[in-house]
Amino acid sequence: MITQPLHILQCNSTGGDGCVNHGAGHATQPIHVRVAEATPSKWADGIVLRATSDGWIGIALFGPDDTAADSDTATVWVWNHADLTAHLSAGAPVALHSVYNVLASGRSRVSVVRL
Repeated sequence: MITQPLHILQCNSTGGDGCVNHGAGHATQPIHVRVAEATPSKWADGIVLRATSDGWIGIALFGPDDTAADSDTATVWVWNHADLTAHLSAGAPVALHSVYNVLASGRSRVSVVRL
């Protein structure tokens, strides 16, 4: 069951001007990056299972035994307004912040909606 309103999963991008929305899954706010980095215990490591051109990213989060789950039932799905397929290929290591909905890949930080 989807608990987030679907209208937040739409982007009103004006082309070259970038995204005009400021909610989760759109422009990453500097304050979210700062507070996420200030709470390191809330990050969960994982690997990208799949990234789609419409912004969906499937992630297998690592469990307590440091192994990624194989099953689709353990896949965490997040959404970002941008097509991140060029940056997040299957097998790429990522970290997901459980409180501030920030996805980290290398030095990049993007805001996501977690479903």
